[in-house]
Amino acid sequence: MDHAAATLAIRRRLRQRTLPHGELWRRLGEYTGGGSCGGCGERITSAQASYTIDFTPGVTPETIRFHRACFEIWQCECRTALPS
Repeated sequence: MDHAAATLAIRRRLRQRTLPHGELWRRLGEYTGGGSCGGCGERITSAQASYTIDFTPGVTPETIRFHRACFEIWQCECRTALPS
């Protein structure tokens, strides 16, 4: 995974509002492959740490899976950028 590309993808998704800005309710860490990362869009393999994130009720989407690194990028971007 390219860190710079993941950062740009997450910023774009935050601007497009396809990723929520904050509103984290619950986080579950796992090593379960399959599916794609809600941050960078790349496949999550069983060798990669990932998080399943549940957002507060009423936030869309309600659940997103992130690579661990993408989750950390998302958190940082939520802290530094205000939603427009």
